[in-house]
Amino acid sequence: MYAGHVSAAARGITVLAAFLALLGAATPAQAKTTAGPDPVVQEWPSWPYPTVCHSLAFDPVAVFSSPTGVEFGSRPSEVALKRELQEMEGWDYRLVPPNNWRLLAETSNRAEFASGRLLAPGGPSVISVEKKSGVWKMSGLSSGCTPRSIVGEHEAITWTLAESQKALKRGTKTIKINLGPGPCASGRSQNARAMKPVFERMDDRLLMIMRLRPLPPGGYTCEGIVDPPLKVRLPESLGNSKLYDGGVYPPTDVAKLWRETFR
Repeated sequence: MYAGHVSAAARGITVLAAFLALLGAATPAQAKTTAGPDPVVQEWPSWPYPTVCHSLAFDPVAVFSSPTGVEFGSRPSEVALKRELQEMEGWDYRLVPPNNWRLLAETSNRAEFASGRLLAPGGPSVISVEKKSGVWKMSGLSSGCTPRSIVGEHEAITWTLAESQKALKRGTKTIKINLGPGPCASGRSQNARAMKPVFERMDDRLLMIMRLRPLPPGGYTCEGIVDPPLKVRLPESLGNSKLYDGGVYPPTDVAKLWRETFR
């Protein structure tokens, strides 16, 4: 397992108590459909970067190819997971599935587990447990994990094609994009902090990964700011390649998302 660097935003874990009131009840039968390897791995059987959901980095292909059911294991962290699941029995199944959990990553004093399909609405639920004073206890619960790539010790930020972007064609060399949410920055522009894109080619797929330059140490407020679209030059004309946001696993088909959103 990887145990790489992550941003301050990734270390923040939100317990989504209010989320329970927004979800309809799921059934145990629905929860059981998430057993075994995730189907996404068949489409994306390799990935060049470690990823992160909360604070521990992991290999997404290895993790989501692995068997589920670690809540029945005997490791101290797994025993703690099972105890926490039993105490949360009756919670909404889409936030706290009762079974089919898999280990994302573990250190000597922390472990993170996930349950649910990567492409399901909201994504997998994640539970973190920590060992304090020799006792393993839950330290975080969230829903909606989409594993984010870590490239050159920097966590990727998501991006989408801007509404003003024209339909992608073979001759497309420059695109206009909007950056997704990043760490709180006291109103600083994300465009101004955007690092040079990283491109990765996988067969006929061109992955583009965006990252932000880290902020100096200190506290920052979460003031909202709307940047204009950011212009990015591709390494060459798009040709027959399909363009993806490679900052997440599985990557996002940005042209498909653009059509669904704006056309």
